[in-house]
Amino acid sequence: MSTIKINVVCCEDSPKKLSQIVKAELNVGLLDERLLETVEQEVAAGESRGLHNAAHHVEHGPVTYLQQVHDGGFSILFGDPENQHETFFGAGSYVAFIDDEGPGHGSKVGPEGVKRTLRVLKGHVTI
Repeated sequence: MSTIKINVVCCEDSPKKLSQIVKAELNVGLLDERLLETVEQEVAAGESRGLHNAAHHVEHGPVTYLQQVHDGGFSILFGDPENQHETFFGAGSYVAFIDDEGPGHGSKVGPEGVKRTLRVLKGHVTI
């Protein structure tokens, strides 16, 4: 089975549960097996969100929010809320969000905006 390289925004294994980014591989077959919803998104340049978590699904509980970037890109702000790190993800990137505890992560869209596909997958991806 083929795999894709993804970046996973998850909680550190610490009492603070700070968000971190970990590199992983995802079996492409899981996209079909676990898919709950797919949404095509276009977000304008400069839009941002403050700290937030990967919310649980009303019916299915913990889920993975998998973003596939097609054009443009966005940054994730993570780590200690008083001293956040920032990483940019451009076209061709896959970013999964499973940080459902702690202070969460922030995000901001790059200067070109972003076109992406959001897939909501049942359960958390394994890292």
